Amino acid sequence: MKDVIIVGSGIAACTLAWQLHQQGKTIVMITDRKKGSSSVAAGLYNPMVLKRFTAVWKAADQLNELNSLFDYILKCTAVDLRKPITVARRFHDDKESQTWVKKSKRDDLKDFMNPQIHQLDVQGIDALSGYGFVNGTGWVDTLEFMSVTLLYFTNMKSVILQEFDYSSLISDVNFVTYKEIKASHIIFAEGYRILDNPYFKYLPIQGNKGEVLLIKVPSLELKHIVKSSVFLMPYKDDLFWVGATYDRDDLEDVPSAAGKDFLTTRLERFLKLPYEVVEHKHGIRPTTIDRRPFVGQHSQHKNVWVFNGMGSRAVLIAPWASSQLIQRIFKGQSIHEEMDIKRFT
Repeated sequence: MKDVIIVGSGIAACTLAWQLHQQGKTIVMITDRKKGSSSVAAGLYNPMVLKRFTAVWKAADQLNELNSLFDYILKCTAVDLRKPITVARRFHDDKESQTWVKKSKRDDLKDFMNPQIHQLDVQGIDALSGYGFVNGTGWVDTLEFMSVTLLYFTNMKSVILQEFDYSSLISDVNFVTYKEIKASHIIFAEGYRILDNPYFKYLPIQGNKGEVLLIKVPSLELKHIVKSSVFLMPYKDDLFWVGATYDRDDLEDVPSAAGKDFLTTRLERFLKLPYEVVEHKHGIRPTTIDRRPFVGQHSQHKNVWVFNGMGSRAVLIAPWASSQLIQRIFKGQSIHEEMDIKRFT
């Protein structure tokens, strides 16, 4: 008998798999590998909300758990999936730079905000008022993360490639059974597809369409992630990511002309070099009405759990949130009340 069945294979599900593995738990992942928002996520981890110069909820805890988890993945796979790189917030005017300096002295922000105003000599980027540097930032190649994870657990014979059939799940008092698999618990980490899940479709999930561009700028030498009204992030060679959109109204599962126009218009406010759009990607993020994840136990089926709603910061929040869930399942510790699904029951 397995300890846990995980349904899904996106950022949330893969994070759960590693956290459980680190705790010595046996797992099986069930996935049909259909494209979700994780496949287009830029994978940026950043403890700041840079529009308002505020810290992300539980930012320090999340960063610590992220680094601990990826240290463990490195130990298991010899692959460091983190790519540390400084996020440079481009100031639109001198008033913003003055606000940055002032806020960087606050006790809740000083660990994340470098108080100095920096000038970057980057040919082709307009930033007359300078930049503010964020500490502890980087990105994870989400496609590589999911690929490495599935390969590792496939080699352990812990991955089943098939569409999940909810009618085949039987929840007993002390275990669950799915077809020929018996496990102590099952965790659903399906992203936006939770809408089809009969156990948790009552949760108020919100679709949020995100679009990004992969552009080619041969003459741009950039060693930071520039965050302005959109972000510009070095990828490899002369390729860069531009993102992202946040659209709750247009949830059609195709890239949109409006999304592309939004990204290019804002990019051209500060990038003054010619570029080529190589790829236009999109995905539907699972977001929540209160911007907190859905984590917790089904009200009637005690061995059925949910791990969802990570939103646009999934790489950062999922390690900490998954640790909370695992401690709840196996040690009876409480889940933070702001993300426990009890708030909706």
